[in-house]
Formats: sequence, structure tokens, C-alpha cells
Amino acid sequence: MPERTVRELGDEHRARFRALVDYAFDAAGGPRSDDSYEETPRMLGRKVGVFEADEPRAVCVHHDFSARVREDWLPMAGLAAVATPPEHRREGLARTLVEDALGRWRGEYPLAALWPFDHAYYRQFGWALSNTAVRYACPPAALAPARDADGIAYPVDPGEWERLQPAHEAHGADRNLTLRRDEEWWRRRVFRSLGGGRRYVYAVERDGRVDGYVAYTVENGGTELRVSDLAFRDREAYRRVLGLLADHDSQVETVVLYREDERSLFSLVDDPEALDCTVSPGPQVRVVAVEHALEAVAYPDDATASLRLAVTDRHAPWNDGCFELRVDDGVGECRRVDGEHGDADVTLDIGTLSQLYVGFRAPVELRRTGDLEASDESVEALATLFPPQTVHLREYF
Repeated sequence: MPERTVRELGDEHRARFRALVDYAFDAAGGPRSDDSYEETPRMLGRKVGVFEADEPRAVCVHHDFSARVREDWLPMAGLAAVATPPEHRREGLARTLVEDALGRWRGEYPLAALWPFDHAYYRQFGWALSNTAVRYACPPAALAPARDADGIAYPVDPGEWERLQPAHEAHGADRNLTLRRDEEWWRRRVFRSLGGGRRYVYAVERDGRVDGYVAYTVENGGTELRVSDLAFRDREAYRRVLGLLADHDSQVETVVLYREDERSLFSLVDDPEALDCTVSPGPQVRVVAVEHALEAVAYPDDATASLRLAVTDRHAPWNDGCFELRVDDGVGECRRVDGEHGDADVTLDIGTLSQLYVGFRAPVELRRTGDLEASDESVEALATLFPPQTVHLREYF
């Protein structure tokens, strides 16, 4: 068997990369000719592949993000577009890409995220659910009570992206895993779809300030308005966005939008039975390196604790072992220590630690479901250090 190497793809591999990704994610579209290569929004990021004899056998994309995590912006890696053609599947190539990515990210990114095609598949590599996705579908008229909200709504074009940025960041101030966006992301991933098609984007303005926005497409033969992104500073701005969607009642049959919980929209309509609500698993996250991650995160200002954590990680050996975490007045220090897992205050795997880290699950819940072992005292200390948070990674990549 030829030697396998993992390295970044050059320009000469663009067509091969596109062919592998198209087959994995859009096989129904059929093969495309090599002379029709287009750098679509899906192609953003750093392209990496597993090579045999200078031929990419499997590929992926690495993204460089800054994410909101417990009051701070932290570097976060993103893994996307993992694609292996059928003739090379079940050869361990995806595992090679995942483990290589963790090694590349170590020391630079405390945390990584991905949107899985199958949650169980990536769970075997240490990734864990970061948040659920709540899908609402309803007739536009169901949103009519929001029409009386204050403010004006008007369309914006990609050149006006900076006007939307403050509303995006205000919306994410209390939602973990909100991403900080640059101009390219706004232009190519908000104003456009992954396939490159244009989206409609409307701003909501009050007193001369943009307090919210919504991006959407009209699909299914013009019968469905599908929201891809929305943000707002407060409840009234949210209602104004919903009022705009309600005004499509003469044009579409259904509005579809996603939120982080299954309660917020029910409280804003007169007829909650008109809403169809579906909760599904969302993205997954993973701590890249325990010591780096536990020292990078912000703890509550008055938090003081000392815990010994026994972590299991089969795919990143630097995480597999015992770690001592000391937090004094909100500042954490973490170091690897010698000792058996039986000497630890808390025993857990890397996926469980990742869920604690972003605030998706509470320590008492994790112990109840058997995902961690700890005494009452240690669970209480964990709850002080890692209180549950609202987690909502909105950006699909």
C-alpha cells in the first residue's frame, strides 16, 4: 500500500477537492466538468487531504473562528466538508483527518466544532452535542400579532454588512458559540447559500440603529419562506422581524425558522397550535487540549475550587490522563498530574468535558445519566465552575 500523508491541498488539487465534496454532499447534482470550477461559499477555509501517491483520497476543510464562550471570545476551529469517495470508505481515512486536525489545532484552539452528517459517527472520535436545533414551521398569518412592533424593516445588500454586525454580536452576548464574523463570511455565508445562491436580507431599524435582521430564501416552488439567519437586540426587535415574515401571508404558505429553545416563539403568538415545533440534535463540539482549554475559559469572578479530573480520550493522547484544575477568583490553572483514575475527584470522557465547557449540560444531569462520576461535593464544585449556559451555534459550515 502506498504511504499515506496528510497535508494542505494546493491549487492543482482544486478540481479533485470539488469533485469529492460534490459527490459527498450533492451527488444528485451529477458530475460537473473540470472547466466549470467555481469557488462556492462551501469552499471557504483551509483545505486538507489524505494523500496516496500525490492523489487526495479524502479531504476536509479547517475553519478559523472566534467564538463566544462564557463571556469571552475564544479561538475555535471548525471541521467541515469531510469527504471520502465510496471506493475508499471504511479505510480509516476520516479518522486520520480528525486525528490530524486535533494535532494541528493543539495549542492554538481550545475548542473545535462541526456539523455532523451522523452524530454517532463523530461521537466515536470524542465529539459531543453542543446544542439542539428547534425548527418552527407555521403559516405566515400565525405571526400576525407581531405586526404592531415598533421599527421599520428594509432590504440591505452585501455592501451594508457592517451595519448588521452590532446586532449580531448583541444577540450573541448571552449565547455561547456565537461566531465573530468578518466581511467575507457576511458576504458569502449570510448573503449567499452554501451553493452560492443569493439570499434576501432585511434589516430592522429603530431610532436610527439596526436592532435586528433576517436572512431567508423562498423555496419549494415559492410556497415556503425559509429563514437561514436572524438576530435581534431585544424582544421588540424580534417581534418586528416576525412581523416582516407575517407580511408574506399573501405570497407563501409556510415560514420556517430555527431557534435555540422550544418556548420563545410560542409566547409571541395568539394561536400556538398553529406552530409546528421539532427539536433535533445540532452541531457537535470537542475540547482540543484539556490544559489549554481549562486555562483559556473564563470562570465566574468569585469562583474558587480545586479538582482532579480523570479524562478519557482515545484519539488525542495528550488528553488521556489526570489533570489538576485550580481556580482562584475566576482564574484557572491546569496541569497534567501523575496518578490513577481512582485518585480523581471527577471521572469523565472528553465529550462530556466538552459539554460542560460550553455549558450545554449541567454536572448534576451528567452524573444522573452516568456520563461522569463524582461525589456530591465535586459535583457542586463543577456546578460553580461550569454553570449551564444558553448555547446556540447559528452558523452552518
